[in-house]
Amino acid sequence: MRAAAFVSIVAAYAFTSCSRYELPSKIVIKAEAAGAGNLSRTSFAAMQIWLENHRDVARDLDEMCATVRAGASAEWADSTEGKLCRAARGVTSAAFEPVESDHRRYQGGRK
Repeated sequence: MRAAAFVSIVAAYAFTSCSRYELPSKIVIKAEAAGAGNLSRTSFAAMQIWLENHRDVARDLDEMCATVRAGASAEWADSTEGKLCRAARGVTSAAFEPVESDHRRYQGGRK
């Protein structure tokens, strides 16, 4: 009986000791409220795919992340907020925005 209790306590400790508790941030809360679901166990690739389908949310998150990113620690990039900010940055930097041309043409040679 004691051995079974000891094994269950050790198993419970082993499963919970590997996870890290993170305080919820405004950035993660905003993404989850926009429909991303629970992001605490979501991979970077899954976040990026979701943000590619919701570019307006990615743009808002990238603006919010700018201030946090400037003073972030090294381990921040592995946090939920860090992964979400990296994904939002990647999506917004790859967004196509048409550039208005001045309609001038290049003409080589001397004038």
